[in-house]
Amino acid sequence: MSSDTRERNSLKTPSLHETISEVAPNSDSIWSKKKIYRSWLLLCYATGPVASMSRTYVPAAIQSIATLVGRTSQGGVCARRGNDCYVKFGTSWVHSTSYVLYLKAISTAVEGVIAILFMGIADYSNYRKILLCGSILFYGLIALPFAGLTDKTYATMTGLSVLYALLNVTDCVYQITEGSYIPLFMRASSPKGETSEEVRRNIILKRGSTVSVMGIVLGNCGGLTALLIGIIISYGRGGPIANGYHNFLLAITIAGCLTVVFSIISAYFIPSVQAKPKPKGEFLLFLSIKRCISLLKNITKYPQAFIYCISWVIWNVSYSNFLSVFVLLFRSTLGIGSSDAEYTVYTFISYIVASLGSLGWMFLYPRTKITIKQWGYGFFFVQVFSNFWGTLGINSKVKIGFKHRWEFWVFEVLFNASGSSLRSMNRAVYSTLLPEGDEAQYFGLEIMLGIATGWIGSLVNATIQDRTNNDRFPFLPNMFLALIALGLYSICDTEKGMRDVEKLVDGDSGSGYDSIESSK
Repeated sequence: MSSDTRERNSLKTPSLHETISEVAPNSDSIWSKKKIYRSWLLLCYATGPVASMSRTYVPAAIQSIATLVGRTSQGGVCARRGNDCYVKFGTSWVHSTSYVLYLKAISTAVEGVIAILFMGIADYSNYRKILLCGSILFYGLIALPFAGLTDKTYATMTGLSVLYALLNVTDCVYQITEGSYIPLFMRASSPKGETSEEVRRNIILKRGSTVSVMGIVLGNCGGLTALLIGIIISYGRGGPIANGYHNFLLAITIAGCLTVVFSIISAYFIPSVQAKPKPKGEFLLFLSIKRCISLLKNITKYPQAFIYCISWVIWNVSYSNFLSVFVLLFRSTLGIGSSDAEYTVYTFISYIVASLGSLGWMFLYPRTKITIKQWGYGFFFVQVFSNFWGTLGINSKVKIGFKHRWEFWVFEVLFNASGSSLRSMNRAVYSTLLPEGDEAQYFGLEIMLGIATGWIGSLVNATIQDRTNNDRFPFLPNMFLALIALGLYSICDTEKGMRDVEKLVDGDSGSGYDSIESSK
């Protein structure tokens, strides 16, 4: 990113960030204050309770009620274990697991439209703070009605489905704005006039890895808080197996209360971000579409940023699809209802493992000679291997492939630890490749592309699972997606991407690295 490596002198045209800093309070010095950083971390924590519920308990609750109201292929009552269970979806019948995946595909498609509109206007709004805090507040409010949806009817299942879709849609708004703050903290750590590799590694990327990791860890801590409440409810409240998912619904509502409270508290402390001046006479809605088009034209200016973004997007689709299938497969393999208490512990441990994975990488990265690129290769290997292991279970004669309890617990550790670390690394590295003043737009690009392709992945997985009646088949396309992401990651030159941003943002008319070196 520009402030990571730029060389300022009086002969150069001031960058946008320098111009804004002269008239706005949100200069680099403010973003270096611990109070501001902690306020942002509190917001990250606020997203955790509902985010953890939307990924674990909400789809599990929908799966549970689908099993209760659904029918087998022969018209009988669905069993708690196995794949023979179908529910109405529009005018047709689909597999109960595919129903959840279809919902995810639909909500992801809607997210794409919102992301396109939002990513183009966030950088022009002086209300980024309100957008961030407001979206998180709304995120919590959506979770509040879940505890009342306990009837075993199709109407209740529809209500749960609508709320699930709203949670997924709101998720993209706060992710765009939350991620756009990372470059601000990284820029504040940049020594003026320094462009060396040592500075990039030991100061800027180290700061970026810390901010990115701690943001994810605090979000996980928020999720752990909600999941701990879920464990207490599941083991303390008890209840018959048929109504066990009611504990999930109550935990979701409590998580919503936590998110609402902490989003309100943190809103008092985090500062606003000075916006870029909006072009005169431009309507923000049209401006968003124009910026989306102009962003694609910048591929020639920032090719490495786009390559890295696409690699991140494809991996994230594979990662998300794996988790969606994995958690549903856990319950259908071990028993829907009878494994609910174990499922609460399982989801709780997954967040601990993810947090420890990110923290471990944050601690080891600046203390080892392993480059950030090499760390990425290691994380990708685990992701690909986890999907490969799932594909082994497609063959009914093979005894492994997520068919035993121990497999779920082992790969929970491997997949979540590596996935959380890779996500932290991606946010830090991507931030160094972004032009100054366009952070929200470029983080929005990552969200938008992920959503634009994510719904296709969810739809493909749902269709494959529905047609084959095999819960493990979706691991096959997921593995290919992870391999494609790895290939793009391998050809991305992040060092060149940092130099491209410095050259173009500072208005250097030279070309390539030589022009930067000559200005030192």
